[in-house]
Amino acid sequence: MKIVRLACAASLAAMLAGCAGSVSAPVAVQALSQEQRGALKLSDISADAAQGVAMSDGDFGLICEKVKSYIDADHPGMVVDGAAVPQALKMQIHFTRFDRGSAFARAMLIGLGQIRIEATVSLADASGKEVAEYKVAKDFALGGIAGATTSVDDVEEGFAKSVAQVVNNKA
Repeated sequence: MKIVRLACAASLAAMLAGCAGSVSAPVAVQALSQEQRGALKLSDISADAAQGVAMSDGDFGLICEKVKSYIDADHPGMVVDGAAVPQALKMQIHFTRFDRGSAFARAMLIGLGQIRIEATVSLADASGKEVAEYKVAKDFALGGIAGATTSVDDVEEGFAKSVAQVVNNKA
């Protein structure tokens, strides 16, 4: 009987942790036009952080690679060599908040130790002129076993999927 209870608790934790990897819709500050979306190509995806946001170059590189892989999966050929396609846009992810939270605090009570990732995603042309801007945010605050077993890596996956939604026709 203990094994069944343990298995149920573990499966419930796994299902709830799946929320960390879910997609949050980007909020358009200045959206791409339908015409721009139709011919959209990206030459570069880069990231930086606001002053006071503790992130490493490794964090930037990892998240940019995740975003690129999700875009490539949904839109093969959208990410191109900038020299080959001069009208390609550059995506810049500017992190405004990156809070890794605390697994121990999340385990104690829902809402404590939240993981929060927030950024402004801008698309600029080759001259550097911004043509679109979106706000993307992803957080996780469940408690108990799900909170204790969910890591910032899980939330980064959801954040990367959300950033990739910027290039979808629905965003």
